[in-house]
Amino acid sequence: MNKKISRRKETFFQSIVALMFSQIIVKILGLVYKLYLTNKEGFGDEGNAITSAAFQAYSLVLSITSIGVPAAVSKLVAERSGVGDHRGAYKIFRVSLALFSIIGIIGSYMLAISAKFISNNILGMPEVELSLLALAPSIFLVSIISVYKGYFNGRQNMRVTAKAQTYDQITKTFITVVVIEISTIVSKITNMAIIVAIANLATTLANIIEFTYLYSFYRKEINNIKYEIMMSVHIKTVRTLWIVKEIIFVSIPMSITPFIGTIGRNFDSTTIISGLQTNMSYDDAKIQYGILNGKVDTLVNFPLSFSGTMSTALIPSIASANSRNTIADVENRINTSLLVGLLIALPTAAVYYFFANDILQLLFPNASSGDALLQISAFTIILLSIEQTIRGVLIGIGENKIPIITAIIDVVIGLILNKTLIPLNNSIIGGINGAAIGNLVSNFVVTVIGYFCIKKKVGIKIRKKNILKAFISTLTFIFVSKIIYTVIKIGLNKKIGLVISLTLGIIIYFGLIHLFNILNTKQLQRLSFSQKKAKKEKKYNYQNA
Repeated sequence: MNKKISRRKETFFQSIVALMFSQIIVKILGLVYKLYLTNKEGFGDEGNAITSAAFQAYSLVLSITSIGVPAAVSKLVAERSGVGDHRGAYKIFRVSLALFSIIGIIGSYMLAISAKFISNNILGMPEVELSLLALAPSIFLVSIISVYKGYFNGRQNMRVTAKAQTYDQITKTFITVVVIEISTIVSKITNMAIIVAIANLATTLANIIEFTYLYSFYRKEINNIKYEIMMSVHIKTVRTLWIVKEIIFVSIPMSITPFIGTIGRNFDSTTIISGLQTNMSYDDAKIQYGILNGKVDTLVNFPLSFSGTMSTALIPSIASANSRNTIADVENRINTSLLVGLLIALPTAAVYYFFANDILQLLFPNASSGDALLQISAFTIILLSIEQTIRGVLIGIGENKIPIITAIIDVVIGLILNKTLIPLNNSIIGGINGAAIGNLVSNFVVTVIGYFCIKKKVGIKIRKKNILKAFISTLTFIFVSKIIYTVIKIGLNKKIGLVISLTLGIIIYFGLIHLFNILNTKQLQRLSFSQKKAKKEKKYNYQNA
């Protein structure tokens, strides 16, 4: 048959670029979303506290039903596709879709019927109930969305995932602003619980748009999928029972890690508020929790989404390379992912530390407290950037137990330090600062453990030379920015001065990256070459099937 597959598979670097570009849009819109809500009159840090508590409970159910699904499905699909078994890859997708549709329906139902109990008896915040009801349908939607994303990622078509999450965030931001404005202006709604519930309902509506896009793309792609199946290498038929077992075997470890992390964040929501009440009222404790989880975590998670992109792209990429025993490809991708993640994490962490108060005043003029928290949390950006890359590598090579163990260690250390530090009546290490310090210490321990595990399991060499150059570039960037800001703010508005100084500093930073040749064309060409070799192998298999 002379017909050719029209879809061009992406290189590893193309996948990263597609996901990163999407993450830039998603995170900017997410920041706009958070800025709008936090600065909305009557919302502020208290509204953030309710939103955060609701989202942690929702995430707990989501981690059971679908958190590990995209990575698990993409890994299994990539492994089958890597040896030319596209028929088996497609069957994995169909079985996964049926399985997680059922699990998603059960998850939505359980969250809906237990919303009141969770808000009153577990979280101790009755205002959360309406938000949980608004989020309940999203459990089912995310479950099936995750399967589609995993299938497309495994087929090395991450642009689809990138576009889907972009559409989701655009819809969420737009609906939130429009609906809340209509509700507060026309209906004169002032009840905090209702306003937060409306904001969370936008998440469910956005998921509907995201699913619609993914399903539409799947229908357009079906002819290419059928052709790949027809040209598939003749491998023993994969039985449905085996697929179910394999999905469970792979997805459960992948789900356990975020599940444990979500449990830890739910512990945080209860231990932080209860610990703070040792020295302050419930309302003040709720506001402090809102500062940490609403503003500081939003800013910290902004750069981490990019290293998370590396981890997402690494799993199917390393699984495919590992199935062909191409260790050189694995080493190239690990080092490039780690380096790109740090090139973003290092300057962001430095900016948060040295300009904490100015950034909060710029972004949250109506609720700008929390500069000490942001300075402490800035260091976690670097640690988590490394940790996310390590986790992606370990999952990609099938070492699922290590991320689970490190996640448990993370939660235990965080819980112990929360119980110890938060009740202290000390402005430096006690109170809400104690929660940030506990998080920093637990992340440090987990990152160190993960680093030594990857050195032992994979046996690759981490190229430290370019990482050192990235540190030097960051220090130069922040030093220059600080000097420019000190001079400019004397004659200009401080906010304008901050924007100008950081913009000039970023230009200098990218100039140094180019000057030091930190991320060069050869690295990117090696990544593309690795993918081209894989394509040639697949083409050879097709011709000899």
